[in-house]
Amino acid sequence: MQHKFEESVLDDIKNMDQRLTELEEKIDSINTKLTQVVDAILGNPLTKTGGFINDLSGAYTRIDELEKQIADLNNKIVEQEEFKKKMYWVGGAIITILLVIQYVTNIYSNIKK
Repeated sequence: MQHKFEESVLDDIKNMDQRLTELEEKIDSINTKLTQVVDAILGNPLTKTGGFINDLSGAYTRIDELEKQIADLNNKIVEQEEFKKKMYWVGGAIITILLVIQYVTNIYSNIKK
């Protein structure tokens, strides 16, 4: 009876050892995958390159540049609109002056007759 009990305990210990070994392998595998995920998100800590965070910071920089370009374009559009208004006023003034000159010359030519 004692012998069977010892064999049973030894078998249980072997099974536990095997399960513990499998568990350690799975933990190592999870650790490797987790490291890969962290590297994909944060980038490689040794080379300071890559990673999703780096891509996002680059995207924010590009967004800032685009916002600046849009603001510059808006300023140029405002300047162009102001220039068009000025040209309309200048054109209107020139046409008005020409009409006044024509009116005066018509009156002068009618008086001379």
